Amino acid sequence: MSSVDRRRLLAAIGLGAVPAVTLAGAEPAWASPTSASSAASAASVTALTMTDLRALSTPSADTVYFLTDPGLEGPFRYLAQDTSSAENYGTVIVGANAARYHRILLDNEIDTGWFGTIGDGANHPLSERFTTLTEARAIYPHATALTDEIDWCAIQAAINTAKSANAVTTAIRIPRGDYVINQALRAEVDGLLLRGLGGASISIEMDYFGLMVNRGTGGTEADPQPVYGVQVRDLTFRAMKGYGPTNGGIIIFNNCRDLLLDNVTVVGDAAKLTERQRLTNGIGTSQGTTGVLRNCLVDGTSKPGYYIANGSHHIRIEGCEARNVSGSLGYQPGFGVSGADSITLVDCQGHDNQGAGLQITCDGYPAGVGTPSTNIQVIGGQYSHNRGNGILMGTNLVPQYPRDVQLVGVDTSDNELNGFLSGAGTRVVLADHVAHGNKNSGIAIVNYFAITSSFQVIDPQVANNAIHGVEIRSVDRVTIQGGRTFDDQAVATQGAGVALVPIAGEAAPSNIRILDVDAFGNRLGAVSSTGADAISGQYRLTGTGSPENVVAAPVGSQFTDLAAGLHYVKTVGTGKIGWKALATVL
Repeated sequence: MSSVDRRRLLAAIGLGAVPAVTLAGAEPAWASPTSASSAASAASVTALTMTDLRALSTPSADTVYFLTDPGLEGPFRYLAQDTSSAENYGTVIVGANAARYHRILLDNEIDTGWFGTIGDGANHPLSERFTTLTEARAIYPHATALTDEIDWCAIQAAINTAKSANAVTTAIRIPRGDYVINQALRAEVDGLLLRGLGGASISIEMDYFGLMVNRGTGGTEADPQPVYGVQVRDLTFRAMKGYGPTNGGIIIFNNCRDLLLDNVTVVGDAAKLTERQRLTNGIGTSQGTTGVLRNCLVDGTSKPGYYIANGSHHIRIEGCEARNVSGSLGYQPGFGVSGADSITLVDCQGHDNQGAGLQITCDGYPAGVGTPSTNIQVIGGQYSHNRGNGILMGTNLVPQYPRDVQLVGVDTSDNELNGFLSGAGTRVVLADHVAHGNKNSGIAIVNYFAITSSFQVIDPQVANNAIHGVEIRSVDRVTIQGGRTFDDQAVATQGAGVALVPIAGEAAPSNIRILDVDAFGNRLGAVSSTGADAISGQYRLTGTGSPENVVAAPVGSQFTDLAAGLHYVKTVGTGKIGWKALATVL
């Protein structure tokens, strides 16, 4: 222990330049915030170790005590009036004669290192530091066994400090390192900021949640109460030894209002999860969660990388990526929206997944009734190179179906199935949609279960798919307007620009409008409807040659023969006959 020049040390720790600092820990009624000026007015500044601080027999309220222990560095003040604050190892120290020392927060953040984190990526059970659980609980009251990891105990201790009734800050930083945890971090703290520095990562050593917000009451967590304003930033969660929960997420937010998840990565091992038949999501939201997920990555889970589940609403997912999702259930998507409302995905990437890049469906809860996904917007982004569809929309509980869905400027190319497939849904708009090189059709709208209707496809760019450009199966009210559906390969693979395909036992397609679509190079022509002629609607098409005996269309449809300059109108029937040439086009 040594006394040092007060002015030099205060300048070194920033007290001379910071306009205000705060005492960490409890703030009883008699305490007032400590300002930089009052700290700077201290009679002396003393540098010492934790051991020295605890041993002080006559501490002074006029002295700033600066700890020099690696990882614990920082200034403390003795508060003579405090006779009750509990030791928490990081921000409140209890010394000789029950003296309480409170850490001065220079940047209004709690550092997990103050509570003893190690962060070297290795296992460090409590038994390394403590001989009994009672001894460990004197520092970490939440510890359950000497096998608990020190990193988990220390990070949770920092969160608990922010959770305490008299906490003066809820901001926590995790320094650069790889921290090993054997229990879930519980972050039910209103206004919590949990952020990593310099690539901090957390390695999960258990088959359970890594980070969980789920505030229960009455001894149960089945009906979580809201937690407000949680922020998690700049952290990586690795589930490579422990694999996360079954039917849950490595990170999960239940009834978390105004959530912000920013630059968070979740890495799993899809092969091991599949081998063990574990069903693990990456990031999950449900039961009233709202907020923003941005710049996040999920790689290698066995259920949807992002699972936006029943009760989630008003969530914006921006610039996020899901890849390499694969599990024992088969066809698992990168992004899954199930029974949620008002969800927006902006410039996201879903690729190299076992199923779809994005799946929009219904939730089976409540049992027998279910909940549809509603008011879903997908703006920009790519859902490509998936082993399933680029985007799949459907239902797992008839008669529920997704409603009010808009996709604008989305790319669903190079998938093993369709670019976009809807098997159930209504009031759906696809604008400026790109779908090239899919192994099935570019866009497929299918009336499974008689609950698919009211689609608008505006200015699509659909090309070089293996079956059709746009495929319509027994749907009512579909409009395709503008855009192009074509094949420009040396050997064409795309069948029809727009194909109407029958479904056994289903009604014929009706109210089909195909207007000013530039369709060329397709093997089966601009429009093909063998066995599934539209019984109503209108086509406005161009091509070469007469449409008579070639193009089936509803009455009132128009066709312009660009080669001969003739304009045709469909006068009778729904098949390929009944076209009448009206005039020469000048």
